[in-house]
This record gives sequence, C-alpha cells and structure tokens, in this order.
Amino acid sequence: MSDAESGQATASWVRPERKVSGVTRFRAELRDEHFCSHSHDSYAISLTEWGIQEFEYRGSVHRSFPGQISILHPGESHDGRPGSVEGFGYCSVHLDPVAIHDAVRALAGAAAPLPLVREPVRSEYGFAHQMRRWFVGDIDSLSAEFIVLSVAQLLITSSGSSVARTKPVNVDALDAVAEYLRANAARNVQSAELETISGMSRFELAVQFRKRYGTSPHRYLLMRRLDLASSCILSGAPLAEAASETGFADQSHMTRVFKATYGFTPGRWSQLAA
Repeated sequence: MSDAESGQATASWVRPERKVSGVTRFRAELRDEHFCSHSHDSYAISLTEWGIQEFEYRGSVHRSFPGQISILHPGESHDGRPGSVEGFGYCSVHLDPVAIHDAVRALAGAAAPLPLVREPVRSEYGFAHQMRRWFVGDIDSLSAEFIVLSVAQLLITSSGSSVARTKPVNVDALDAVAEYLRANAARNVQSAELETISGMSRFELAVQFRKRYGTSPHRYLLMRRLDLASSCILSGAPLAEAASETGFADQSHMTRVFKATYGFTPGRWSQLAA
C-alpha cells in the first residue's frame, strides 16, 4: 500500500539505480514537485503504481492511471506532473537504444529499425504485471537482458506493424565510436576523430549512429558527460567542481543541460535523490 493510500503524506522523492547491461531502474513519488520539460537518450517505460501521472508529449497532454504503462522514445521532449491533488507514484526502466536495436534485430532475424509507438499510454496489464516483478530484488545482467527483450517485443507489438528490414549498419564501427565517446566524455571530440575510428564520413556516421543508438554522436557525448557529472553530484561534489571535472564550460552550462535532461536542476535532483 502506498503512503497516499494509507493517508500518510510524505515528501516527493526519486530513486535512480545504477545502469546494468543497458537498463536503469527508476522509482519516484511526486506530490508537490513536477518534472520540467526535458528529454533523454533512452527509452523510458513507466508503470503508474498509484495516483494519476500526467505529462505533455508530442504536443498533447496524456494521463496514465494505476496499472497503465507509458512508452517514451529517446530524444522526445516531455514533462511529468501529478494529475490529481494526491500526487502519483511510478516505477520505470530506462533502456539504451543500442540494446533495443540488438534485441529487435534478434527478433526480426535481420537488421531492422527501432519501432515507433505513436500512442504513449497503454493498457498492457499482462506486461504491467510482469514489470512489477522486475523491481523485486537486485538486477543483474541476465535479468537486464530479459527486460530488454521483453520491452523490444512490446515496442514491436505496440507499433502496430511487423518489423521491417532496413539497410544493415556497421555495428562494430558504431560501437567503437560509442566506446571512444564514453572514454573521452570530459573533453570536446572532433568529427575527424570519429571519421578515423569508423571509416565513414561524418554524415554517414551520423545516419548510422542514430539507427543504432537513437541519437547523434554529439548528443551521445553530451549525455555521457552528464552521466559523469550526475555521479559527482550524487557523491557530494560541489556543483562548480562537478562541472569543471566533467568537461562543461561552467556550472551554468551544466545546470542547463542537466535540467533539460532530468527535468530538475542538479541541486534539487540531489535533494530528491538523497
């Protein structure tokens, strides 16, 4: 039973966990807080556990009731707020697009594009029941891989069409680029460096990279830089120090990027996650 159901009001909170094999579990309860408009470079599959979750996405306002799930695609701006005075609680999994890409390719038996789900709120009660079990106990690589495959199948089914095959991408080259970006997240990486690593022109690389990772190389680098900054902030580092150590121009720059990605300023995020 939630605190709202038992009549015991508590403060808002968020609980992000560490990423395992491309999957990050996340839980939150919001009563007097809301997520500002933001976007991230992962798929977000959320289950509303109690209350009403309301959000704006692709130009429309959507509401998710207890037992319903929502599917948000990488790079899509959205916010999040209570749809009633009691607030709401939810659990979610954030998944790297590359993991979904691999799972969709395995299900299709060939290279295939990432499925597009146009209606974000779904009444998939069998999936919701399964999703609740994902938050029992710790997560390991095997359970993370099962989550990825389950979500990939949900995306294919919810997109309303069979998976269409597409031109293959150079997986090895793209993964080498992504690894290089992760290793050099705290500095500015030039396009010429990535052309050398991938053996592609910067434009072909941009097209193929988006097919596998769901975003551009620049955005991927920025998000990995933000991962470093978030870890510094949650470990107690001053904001100016976190910005300096992770390659942001200054604290103001980091704050703008952080809010645009997480929906809260870094200071407020660290308070909610405490």
